[in-house]
Amino acid sequence: MNAKMDIKILVAIMSMEIGGAETHVLELCKSLQKKGMKVYVASNGGAYEPELVACGVVHYKVPLHNKRPFNIIGAYRTLKKIIIENDIRLVHAHARIPAFLCGFLQRKLNFRFVTTAHWVFTTKFPYNLLSNWGEKSLAVSEDIKDYLVRHYRVPKDDIYVTINGVDTDKFSPSATMVDGDFSGESPRIMSISRLDKDRSLAAHLLIEAAPILIKLYPNVAIYLVGSGNDYDNIQLKAEAMNARLNKDVIKMTGPQVDIHRWLAMTDIFVGASRAVLEAMAVSKPVVASGNEGYMGLINEENLPISIATNFCYRGCGEATVEKLTTDLITILDKSPQERENMGKFGREFVLANYSVDRMADDAISLYHEVLASPSPVRIRKTDIMISGYYGYNNSGDDLLLKSIVRDLKNRQADLSITVLSKRPKETRAQYGVNAIYRFNFIAIWRLLKRTRLLLTGGGSVIQDLTSTHSLIYYLWIIKTARRLGVKNMLYANGIGPIRNANNIERMRRELNEVELITLREETSGTLLADLQVQKPKIIVTADPAFSLPTPDFDSAKAELKALGIEADPTLPFICIAIRSWRHNPPGFEQHVARFADYIVEKYNYAVLFMPMRPSDDTEISKKTISLMKHSAAFLENPRSMDSVRGIVGLSAFTVAMRLHTLIYAINLGVPVIGLAYDPKVEWLMETVDQHFYTTVEEIEAEMLMDFANKIIEDKENVSAQIREAGQKAQILAEKNADLCMELLNEYKNV
Repeated sequence: MNAKMDIKILVAIMSMEIGGAETHVLELCKSLQKKGMKVYVASNGGAYEPELVACGVVHYKVPLHNKRPFNIIGAYRTLKKIIIENDIRLVHAHARIPAFLCGFLQRKLNFRFVTTAHWVFTTKFPYNLLSNWGEKSLAVSEDIKDYLVRHYRVPKDDIYVTINGVDTDKFSPSATMVDGDFSGESPRIMSISRLDKDRSLAAHLLIEAAPILIKLYPNVAIYLVGSGNDYDNIQLKAEAMNARLNKDVIKMTGPQVDIHRWLAMTDIFVGASRAVLEAMAVSKPVVASGNEGYMGLINEENLPISIATNFCYRGCGEATVEKLTTDLITILDKSPQERENMGKFGREFVLANYSVDRMADDAISLYHEVLASPSPVRIRKTDIMISGYYGYNNSGDDLLLKSIVRDLKNRQADLSITVLSKRPKETRAQYGVNAIYRFNFIAIWRLLKRTRLLLTGGGSVIQDLTSTHSLIYYLWIIKTARRLGVKNMLYANGIGPIRNANNIERMRRELNEVELITLREETSGTLLADLQVQKPKIIVTADPAFSLPTPDFDSAKAELKALGIEADPTLPFICIAIRSWRHNPPGFEQHVARFADYIVEKYNYAVLFMPMRPSDDTEISKKTISLMKHSAAFLENPRSMDSVRGIVGLSAFTVAMRLHTLIYAINLGVPVIGLAYDPKVEWLMETVDQHFYTTVEEIEAEMLMDFANKIIEDKENVSAQIREAGQKAQILAEKNADLCMELLNEYKNV
């Protein structure tokens, strides 16, 4: 490819000390510089810094190596100065702290921002808040890509898999050994690694293997190359072992820069990650062993696993001294020619698949794509900001947002919409809107200054049943918008319950200052009147989910077929959607299980359990299935929420706790049995004149059986009533968007 790019790039990494990620950055920067880019590196410096500078890369010492507040503040200021003074338009971060800081700076300085993921990081609070994966990401293996998708919800299309490229001219069989007298040592076994506690297992195991190895090979020498926070412990352990053996078998070298020369003197390499590739490039046999897993002797058969895990062997079984000594003895017992052939195989593999050029070209392709795309930051204005419970992988709220955006865009296609989301990157990809992190209060305040209308909802966000903190959050957004002169609308809300007297006063004070409130049911209007919210214009409409279009039934049928359910009127099935809830009574699951068995036994219907929010619904659904006498299907990983709606629409009837599952069914003319864990479920059922419901506290299998009997006996009439109610609700739901646009246009004309 034509890789030359006339652009400056800043590469940010914690340090340039010896390590796998640091070596990756060293080789990448050298190659990018050769290909015509002007490369700057910001790091805390280290052993590789002179080599960087020697090839023309400009290095700035920036304290990016730890999370101390003083260092973070200093690093932020220094990075900002570097980017401004050098007119940097593209930043590539290679670790959590640099990425976190660069993500903040991107909003202010409007450069383009990419990252590389070299490792799997903890997702525990507060570290998860320090993670920013940029506009696009490079992952050094497929399993790290999967990790980013699963744990950080990074869209798959935003992640490219690259390699840990090796300089095969430097790391080659012709590399000269380090200077020194190594006579009398044979064989030499070596491990090269950062000797931190989470990466030093191979060194510990080699020390423990020494007594067995020395019995078989009296002149064996074991070299441990590297340094880190476990170095002192390893050194004490090595000294104790040497004393026990009465011989200097374990040799600690400390950190070394000329790794290729150390590899040139070894007979077998033991380790994981990038050092494995470097050893293979020098034609050395490798025993793959690391903290995350053990593979043993690398050969053609296990190369796919090596590649998939970036030679880290996550999930490949625990490394033990017994496994390691067995594999070392196997290699050492081979003839010199056999060991040479093993080394040649590794060298050929690295030459074909892990060149530095390919690694640099991967990065440059990513740079081209990012620079050619519209910038996601520095949006000058937004017509509408939507505040609600979005980005939590809750199917009801996700489809609620989809419906709101669709209804508004149908009325004005070029409408600029920004959503406050827990996972803004995912929200942008799914709904074609701008999105910002819902707890980035500074960014929210800045964007509200350029916003015309704030929508709060839909859903039940004005309540304190979940928590007082949740209510205060939404009221703060409303209050901030009002103070900045932004119009406020509550969009198809369900109000309450609000139990705390202070919360009632907070709510009354803020809601009396909004311009318009639309409600999804009459009871919310009654509650607002009781709570003395009377100043705004208040109109009862319906939940926006009622305006969703007809789902993709073909996709739903395919999904059902995969579960062993035929979507055939002669072979009916029912859907059951239950959730964990703190007020579920003892025996709740048994009642549902008995009811499900009754449906199978009396009507020969299939039963399908559907988790609408997997984190809350999966465990209780599977427990209920385990209590049944008959089998039931479980929808583990639905293709999409559209196919979930389609499945509900194909069911004979649906039993559900969650409000929006019931709405999906009603909207498609499917009879429903409601399990009211919240007053909003009762309100919905009464609104559409359906009385087949009970509170979860009063649930009884016999009551559910009676509801089902009545529905099945009068299915045609019940379905007709449901369908009529759904059509009326759809008209009212679409009125929300009409009222919103009227308010927006009033603002425009002021």
